[in-house]
Amino acid sequence: MHPIRSVLIVTKPGHPTALDLAQDIGVWLTRRGVSCRILEGPGEALPLRQLAADAGLVLVLGGDGTMLGVARRLAGTGVPLLGINLGRVGFLAEVPAGEWAATLERLLAAPLRVERRLALRFGVERGGVEIFQGDAVNDVVINRGALARVITLDIDVDGERLAGLRADGLIISTPTGATGYAVSARGPLMDPALDAFTVTPICPFLGNFPPLVLGGGSVCSVRIREQGTEVHATIDGQEGIALRSGDRITLTGLRDGLCFATLGGGGYCARLRACGFVRDHACTLPDMLPDEGGTSTDV
Repeated sequence: MHPIRSVLIVTKPGHPTALDLAQDIGVWLTRRGVSCRILEGPGEALPLRQLAADAGLVLVLGGDGTMLGVARRLAGTGVPLLGINLGRVGFLAEVPAGEWAATLERLLAAPLRVERRLALRFGVERGGVEIFQGDAVNDVVINRGALARVITLDIDVDGERLAGLRADGLIISTPTGATGYAVSARGPLMDPALDAFTVTPICPFLGNFPPLVLGGGSVCSVRIREQGTEVHATIDGQEGIALRSGDRITLTGLRDGLCFATLGGGGYCARLRACGFVRDHACTLPDMLPDEGGTSTDV
């Protein structure tokens, strides 16, 4: 991509530290000839998309939650994002707050490199009419309400029936979201570059529905076959939709829907270790070669 000439900074709303840091970064960028605009909180999708259209980079100051909100509103625009981590995990907002200057110096010194990933696009249909459409960065979760009862869902893939599922819920996750709720439900970790998404049940009745990986172009349809129990769809853990019996959610991959500025350096495995998703138990194996007497070492 071309060198960065303009930056939109989006801060976590109501976070004085983020706003102060945004002012510091804005001054730093202006001194280097880069135009800058600061927005407190992502707000509504349309104004954010309009502001981001003129930016070569959207810099997000907050944690992974703030990154999710911004990335979801900008899904499909192709505008690259970079997160400065003021939160905890920092799997999406990967730049430590104390390293912002060195990171931006590197980004301004060469053409920007980006990593494009799959997002989810979904619609909710009620009585044959689409009542909601949206995008998801991490996942769409269909689950029960306050009562501790299983729900029943009918699942189709590409127009073919897959199964009727009785479970606490269902997680449809992107590769980016595989390290979120899905991995807690024993879904697979996925390389973010994969053109695929997962369908993972939450506590399936009798355990008869393993996690399923679908190609990014697949269409997964989930119909609510439940009477008298509250059912909700939650998008990225941030937005919710109340569902009724007979409602149908249709989901598919949005190729290149997410765009992140990449810094190089550590790869996916290094990030998994750094964020605690895998543990590296170093060990020394015994010498299995025969000794000079022709006998092998006992193990």
